Amino acid sequence: MLFCFSVFATPIYVAVLTFHYELIPRDLLATIIASRSNIPFPPIIEAIFLELTIELLREAGARLPTKVGQTIGIVGGIVIGQASVEAGLTSNILLIIVALAALASFTTPIYQMGNTIRVIRFPILFMAAFWGAIGVAFCGLYILIHLVRLTSIGRPYLEPIFPPRMVDWKDAFIRLPFNRMSKRPIFMRPLDSGRFNFKRATHKNDIDE
Repeated sequence: MLFCFSVFATPIYVAVLTFHYELIPRDLLATIIASRSNIPFPPIIEAIFLELTIELLREAGARLPTKVGQTIGIVGGIVIGQASVEAGLTSNILLIIVALAALASFTTPIYQMGNTIRVIRFPILFMAAFWGAIGVAFCGLYILIHLVRLTSIGRPYLEPIFPPRMVDWKDAFIRLPFNRMSKRPIFMRPLDSGRFNFKRATHKNDIDE
């Protein structure tokens, strides 16, 4: 979920403001118009400026010592964000969206996956600026098709979600109780399908025993 938000939050904002502004609620539309009233750039230029600023702060923080890098990232983000809003270069709403998307990209457990999110966000931004929601949907389908065709050590990357195996979904999205996890996943093709004997694991010996 956080992966999807990090990748598609800013492109959806650009697509909605460029082509589909009728989807915005009337109360929120007044706020967006007020925040963009003094901005001379289209949403795509505004979004690319903020995305590049976030990437520069991230790269600068990664190449500095730990304590200095964290300070530069926090202080630099606050100062540059506030200055860009007051100068009329960006809107405060897009600044919040880009900051939340950047924070969501840090939640990925693998560093290389975070780099992938940073790279694929820019093509989706351009597709959203040229084709709107159709471009975002096309990019989403392309990523999904690529993940479906991807393999890892000869096995499908999205297994057990694809190919769908309902039995193995008990530990895919939400983990079921401990007593429902006594069998190993089918897609791993284990020689011994049982993880443990639930009755023996929960059996309590008497004092005499």
